[in-house]
Amino acid sequence: MTFAQPTRADFPSSARSPRLAILRPDDGFLRLLDADHTQERSYSQSCRDWPEVKSHLAILLAPAGQRRDEGAGKQLERIWGLGIMRPVRGTDRDRSVVVSRARSFRSPVPFAGLWCADGERDAELAKSLPESGPVTIGADTIFANLRQISPDVEVEVQRLMPLLDAAEGWSERELRWRDERDALLLFAKIAGLAAPNDFSEVRLWDREATQAAFIGGLVGNAVQSMLDDDIRGQAATRFSGIGETVVQAFASRAGNRRYDFEVTSITDQSVVEGREGALDAYYYHVDTQTLVVLRYVRPGRNWLFSPDARHGLDEFHGRVHRLPRRDWRSTDDYSLLDDPLFLRIHEPEPFTAALHRTSSGAIYPYDQVAAAISAAAEPGLSGPSVDALTRHLVPTHFAQLVRDGWFGARGVPFEAVLECVKATVNTAGVALVFVDFSLRQRGNGSGITAGA
Repeated sequence: MTFAQPTRADFPSSARSPRLAILRPDDGFLRLLDADHTQERSYSQSCRDWPEVKSHLAILLAPAGQRRDEGAGKQLERIWGLGIMRPVRGTDRDRSVVVSRARSFRSPVPFAGLWCADGERDAELAKSLPESGPVTIGADTIFANLRQISPDVEVEVQRLMPLLDAAEGWSERELRWRDERDALLLFAKIAGLAAPNDFSEVRLWDREATQAAFIGGLVGNAVQSMLDDDIRGQAATRFSGIGETVVQAFASRAGNRRYDFEVTSITDQSVVEGREGALDAYYYHVDTQTLVVLRYVRPGRNWLFSPDARHGLDEFHGRVHRLPRRDWRSTDDYSLLDDPLFLRIHEPEPFTAALHRTSSGAIYPYDQVAAAISAAAEPGLSGPSVDALTRHLVPTHFAQLVRDGWFGARGVPFEAVLECVKATVNTAGVALVFVDFSLRQRGNGSGITAGA
């Protein structure tokens, strides 16, 4: 077989051979992908033996019988298009994957073009390809052949490569970007964005402008300091000069004040210069003085909390509980939990710029974590494991409960919040402060009105 030789740019060496996977979806799934190139689609297929959870470059095959050889009437298998695929949940029978950024080719692309070597068909390479699943043998050859099939294919490869985590890596900085983006989208839903996944500023994120903080790459409005009794810009003013501080403001464009919030990211200078850091994310509702804090935690081997992590959590919890609050509660105070501190634990997944969503994983009330740490302190135990944490919330439910006023500490002065932020920057290294100025009514939880 003779291949076309399109002009192409060289990728960095780390990105020359991405993880590849082959998928054989049905016509209905391909129509969904073709209808909206930006929408993520979930798909279950038979292969369960994924070597890792990172993203793959997906080679999507057209269903059998969709294309025939016009001369002989023989069915020819072809490649429908390319996309980005990441494995998620697995069962005893199949594996669920998520496909995004998929596009079909304008012209037929023969699948047989992938298993040729030196212009000749390689039968052994053809046999090594999975019916459906990751390409684990001959991936370098398959990828090289894919790029040379036609100019159209090469254009799609060029488009998708920067969006794969293989090109972006799993560096500390990128994992912090992932955590910061997750907190931003989660808090934006609390603040009033009905669909944070459609948050246009996040979809238009510019990697080149980002530097240390994820929000540095957002298309927002720089905050101007206002009157002395207004808290807008106070976090940026307090922490400017200690590293990198970025502040952005966002308000609904329709003029109905459906959402109105300010986000400040503070990164300590030592973290800017390369020290490993962690994130504490603060949500503060001005009208009710409600505070919720998410500490982002990455468990170590076997999903155990390290001694340093346990000590840091205990110290932070003690500090948060010393926050000054109102001494009284109203008759409408039905809060389920007056503790502002929660743990956010991700599934093991990379930062991928193509995905504009909250990360997979769970949110745990701190009292459950404290109980697990206490129980694991008994002699002979290696330490608390995430497996011991059973009461958790998915991000969507957590956001709704905070929005309705069920979760969080109330009556917390903003000055006290900034003192906690200062401690975070000095210890964890990175703080995200989300200040919600909306005047909306709460649901059935606490803080139903501003004066409750």
